[in-house]
Amino acid sequence: MTLGLANPAGALALGAVGVLIVLHLYGRRRRAVPVGTLFLWQRVPAEPLDRRRFRPDLLFALQLVLLLALIAGLVRPYLEVATPVAERVRLLVVLDVSASMQAREEGGTRFELARRRARALVAQLLTGDEVMLVAAAERAHVVLAWTADHTRAQDRLEALEPLDTPTNLAAALELALGERRARPETQVAVLTDLPPGASGVARAELAYVDWIQIGRSDDNLAITGLSVDAPPFHPVGDATATVLVRNYAHVERRVVLEARVGTETWARRELVLAPRAAEPVLLTDPPADGELTVTLAVDDALAVDNRARAELPASRPLDVLVVSATRALGAALGASVTGSRVRTVEPARLAEAEPARVVVYDRSVPPGPPRAEPALYLAPPADNPICPGVRTADDAAVIDWDVDHPAVAGLQGLEALTLEHAVQLVTPGWGSAVVLGATARGAFPLLVAGERDGRRVACLGADLAGPLVSSDDVPFLLLLLSTLRWLEEPPGGAALLVETGVPVLAGPGAAEFHGPGLHVAGDPPVLLAERTGVYRVGARVVLANLFDDRESDIGREGGGEWPATARPAAADTAGTARRELGWWLYLAAAALLALEWSAWQRRRPREVA
Repeated sequence: MTLGLANPAGALALGAVGVLIVLHLYGRRRRAVPVGTLFLWQRVPAEPLDRRRFRPDLLFALQLVLLLALIAGLVRPYLEVATPVAERVRLLVVLDVSASMQAREEGGTRFELARRRARALVAQLLTGDEVMLVAAAERAHVVLAWTADHTRAQDRLEALEPLDTPTNLAAALELALGERRARPETQVAVLTDLPPGASGVARAELAYVDWIQIGRSDDNLAITGLSVDAPPFHPVGDATATVLVRNYAHVERRVVLEARVGTETWARRELVLAPRAAEPVLLTDPPADGELTVTLAVDDALAVDNRARAELPASRPLDVLVVSATRALGAALGASVTGSRVRTVEPARLAEAEPARVVVYDRSVPPGPPRAEPALYLAPPADNPICPGVRTADDAAVIDWDVDHPAVAGLQGLEALTLEHAVQLVTPGWGSAVVLGATARGAFPLLVAGERDGRRVACLGADLAGPLVSSDDVPFLLLLLSTLRWLEEPPGGAALLVETGVPVLAGPGAAEFHGPGLHVAGDPPVLLAERTGVYRVGARVVLANLFDDRESDIGREGGGEWPATARPAAADTAGTARRELGWWLYLAAAALLALEWSAWQRRRPREVA
């Protein structure tokens, strides 16, 4: 048994004892005593009364003890008493904070109902019991490490809010079960809208988990996809957008879809969706370029997936300088893109050429320092220092490409691209492989792209064999134009489209950023959005959407509770329980106050007499 003080600073209140003594002396000096004659006072010493010896009476003693009891309660003394192992509890609460927990149910949202239940579990703990809080979203978040401060745990639960991310219960459960293995007395409680079968952990491990499933409603419509098709170097009016709307309810629903570009309305459609049906909506002839916002005007149980954002990129005509010994490439590009500005210059006269937004080097890499413009190297020679290659390969074909790289974003059908001759490139340190080609001898990078010396650079291991007039040339033309569009794009000019809960590379120049709903960290920097919306990271705009079928499909069957079938084992060592004495001291002070008042009442008649 150990005595301690929870609030030692409260001992400063002992200064009030001195104030009490001063008040007692002051009362004695000012007290009037009526006498019938003065001859009895002739032998009283001339010394003032306030300099005589201090003689406390019963009333002063009661007041002093009362004051000391209050001060003792203020410093919050406590006793730490050893508790038997069987009385100790460690509770680990796993709370689902994913997007589907925002769904409305009778009595509040699923998250609000789960939080109330979690607070009730914490309130049942006894003094000395420990609690730990883990939030399950796209990953496990430790909200509060082990603590016996139940008030702090309740405050953390009250401050917690659901995110707009998918659920990864397995990560949070593995963390919780790892804590249980380290501390066998740990009780694990999971509060989620998913059934135990969706836990992602072994069934035997769930025997140690108290599973509480919350939520039944399936009333939800969602935008599950939004894509923009903007042909490179075409007017913005040629762009289209495809919106995929899905009804997750088991009844027919009507909904109004509205698309806006900036502040201008693009389209407004009324849709009737059958139960569990989806419908794509094609939007054409946009009024302008800029941020595209699509919303569903519907009152359903989950609102976070009723809005999606994308970007209609600004269109600029192709402005390219072709460095080639022939005029075939420049003529083919000029004929392929209406309104383009394509100039051709021989390698020997490159220094005399006017600047352009991008330079294309046809089968050559000029010596000396490179020009300041972004550059595309077509079929570069094998021994060049910028785009090194191995050898020329015959009968190559595209086998894979990075669909997330903006240089090929939105391209389809690249697997149809075959090349009679291709250069087997080597991925340089400044770039990454975007498109992979292959021959019978193996795979190799066909297109590499990145940033070198502060400018965008791409290398394509293929050349233009002739005019682009055949349908077989369409995949190559689309790849070429898409790469040129990416090279012409100002750094930070195009919005970065991300899905919540999915980490993506933030791109060159991105600095560490931590804000509400968005985080950028690491080297190379990785971006993670936890809430939908529009963000700005430096000069880059980030558009975050929730496109997750599992989160939008909120209907749940069954529900209820699955108590643990295997109870926690006993701990190896005994613990301690803290028992505070402050309330007992306050009760003693109240009793002393009653005694002090009674003594003061009995004293008053004697003073008057």
